[in-house]
Amino acid sequence: MEPDPVPGHPTPGMSVWGWMSPTELEWLRATATTMESVAEIGALHGRSSTALLEGCDGPVYCVDPWNDADGYCLPSFMRSCGHYPNLRPIQGYSPHVIADYDIPDVDMVFIDGAHDTASVRADIEGWLPKCRRMICGHDYIEDGGFPDVYPTVNEYFGDRVLVAPDTAIWYVTL
Repeated sequence: MEPDPVPGHPTPGMSVWGWMSPTELEWLRATATTMESVAEIGALHGRSSTALLEGCDGPVYCVDPWNDADGYCLPSFMRSCGHYPNLRPIQGYSPHVIADYDIPDVDMVFIDGAHDTASVRADIEGWLPKCRRMICGHDYIEDGGFPDVYPTVNEYFGDRVLVAPDTAIWYVTL
């Protein structure tokens, strides 16, 4: 079950279904203000996408398969984010999108797609060469609900990994 949206909340994205906290959304928005382009892996309903779109004036590529059985997620995402002129939605799985689309290099990549080891590894390996300034992601908790994220990120980046204060967001500056 997804947390309820909070209509009227001042933090961009809190009015959208999702799991990110206001602190995490504010960090994403503030960080995105320093970027000219962003790729987000895993957009679902658009909670984090909203923060990224509010922050970055340039293109924000939101990649997600939006393949739920009832077909609800993509229309929900478009209701939340479709009005942003800088939105570039791409429906598909991250590794296929990298192979099949001519996406230019971006300043920031935010990874919050599938959380198993193979998927996290594929997202890092696939998007790192396209990333100019910062690669980051969600659910970086040593003893948390997604046990594969923490060790996989550490395997790639070791002591270069930083954590945004009071969040489960990891980041590495390039």
